[in-house]
Amino acid sequence: MKNVVFLDFDGVLFNTVKESYIVSMIALNNKNTINNLSFNSNEYKLFLKFRYLVSSAWNYKYILKLISEGDIDNLEFNYQCLINKANKNEYIEFEKSYFNTRNKLQNFYITDWLKLNEAYSFFEFIKTIFVNSADTFIIVTTKDKETVLKLLELNGVFFNANRIYDKEDFEKHKNKANIIKHIMNIENIIKAIFVDDNLEHLLPCENINNLDIYQANWGYISEKDANAVDEISIVNKIKKLIG
Repeated sequence: MKNVVFLDFDGVLFNTVKESYIVSMIALNNKNTINNLSFNSNEYKLFLKFRYLVSSAWNYKYILKLISEGDIDNLEFNYQCLINKANKNEYIEFEKSYFNTRNKLQNFYITDWLKLNEAYSFFEFIKTIFVNSADTFIIVTTKDKETVLKLLELNGVFFNANRIYDKEDFEKHKNKANIIKHIMNIENIIKAIFVDDNLEHLLPCENINNLDIYQANWGYISEKDANAVDEISIVNKIKKLIG
């Protein structure tokens, strides 16, 4: 019986929005490369603005589709409509291209790829605790496990792969709430914290016993997310939980 901290990865530990944009654009159009895509473009600025809508990698396809169509005022409504009626074969094909693109960038352009992923100061704040109390932490993400391990390792943290629940677990359990319920049952957890930047992942967890949820205000959040919590407050809550 123990206390545990569940952490999202993108938007909590690492800022990966540039990487997601590059990978998505190349996956959609093979003519694109890292070097000919700009982070000063209006397209990227809108991608960053609406990143909070994304729950899984295949969602990027529809965000970029709507940005290219230009109806920004109604983008959130139109996005939800597209997601609800999305063709599974179509988005699985995009997702396959997305992860193949990421693998190619990691294998052949690793230096350039690494520059697209930046650790948040939150990661630096908890890094020592993360290393010294590794079994207390569990990463729950829609990212692939290999990329999570690679970024942690390159930033000085050698994490247990078994403590990462990734996109395959998300597909199996349907949402992060079900993943967390499953873990809390099998590990006989007394008390836990879950930190994510996405309300779509947090809200289904509201009724899980002995779990406190916090939305990270440094991640990809909407201007309407008034209850998001700052880094220092969450670091202090983690320290209190694990003693």
